[in-house]
Amino acid sequence: MHQRGGTPSGSSSPSRVKRFDVYSKVHDDYRIRTQSGGLISLVSLCIMALLFCSELRNYFVVDVVDHIVVDTTVNQKLPIGLNITFPRLRCDEVSVDTVDSIGESQVDIAGTLTKLDLDSQGAPSKGDPVAKEGECFPCLEASVPNPEEPDAVPPKCCNSCQELKDAYQDMGLPYFHILETADQCKNSVGCQVHGDVLVSKVGGNVHVALGKSTVRDGKHVHEFNLRDVTDGFNTSHIIHRMEFGERVPGVESPLEGTEKTVLKGAYMFHYYIKLVPTLFQRSDGTEVYTHQYSVTANEKNVLVRHQELLGLPGVFLVYEFTPFMVQKSEKVVPVTHFLISVCAIIGGVFTVAGLLDAILYRTTKRLAKGKSNA
Repeated sequence: MHQRGGTPSGSSSPSRVKRFDVYSKVHDDYRIRTQSGGLISLVSLCIMALLFCSELRNYFVVDVVDHIVVDTTVNQKLPIGLNITFPRLRCDEVSVDTVDSIGESQVDIAGTLTKLDLDSQGAPSKGDPVAKEGECFPCLEASVPNPEEPDAVPPKCCNSCQELKDAYQDMGLPYFHILETADQCKNSVGCQVHGDVLVSKVGGNVHVALGKSTVRDGKHVHEFNLRDVTDGFNTSHIIHRMEFGERVPGVESPLEGTEKTVLKGAYMFHYYIKLVPTLFQRSDGTEVYTHQYSVTANEKNVLVRHQELLGLPGVFLVYEFTPFMVQKSEKVVPVTHFLISVCAIIGGVFTVAGLLDAILYRTTKRLAKGKSNA
């Protein structure tokens, strides 16, 4: 059966579709290739490849968006991680404690924090020598009667470092100047304090300071003999690690790498730390709670006169919290955004290159025509 007009219904469909073709074709016999066009094409391909690589790199970079909110995590505990080396301070001469503004104290922290004795080279000490049965180590200056302590009887033997220090104390003599040279003590001249301590989220401090700490009548005190430090108390130190919460890549710790050297006297170092609670929200939905911080340092010699201290020699890390929290969220670029950018790069470079090629071709053609007419 035939339709009116004698033309099959399906014969006109391809021609109708051709009407929508906006990409008109030019027969190969009418194409003209030029050197300028080839050069522009090569440069365009290089630019496309360069921009594509740049866009691909940006696609894999995760952007971090910051928001500031009120911190409501007051009841959480904060882990403080530290690693501090005292190259000229024995571990048995200091105490590591925490004190906060609500009266909570942790005295001479053990378990989570470790005090490691070091030798003169900074390596772990093998321990102080102890005299064998029948041996007698000298008591050095403590073996001579002290006119200021006429009732004290000089000991004959000091067979350990502690016995040597006790002998000096009994004779009323300072002993810090002989700790690095006396055979009983010279194997352990430094101390490394490392580990983690858990504190409440209120202002407070962590300190490594002179003497034996204790809590007496609700107050945190350090007990020591003032005569022992009349010849100085060397609080030189190096801070290797200082963290408030979990370590997060990209968050710097300003105190790490800090090194202080004391040549004489007894120094009190204060590091005033301003903590900013920070919550990292990763693209996979996991969250990491940590703290960023800024720090201001202060130091002074508290041994101003003979047997007189104006403060407690040591290193004090004094921290306080801001009431706001910074939320950092990872923002991943959608793949559709990447594809749109790639299409824009290809289309933009192709269009600009076509315009340049057309301009160069027509300009060259006109110049050549003008010369032929002349």
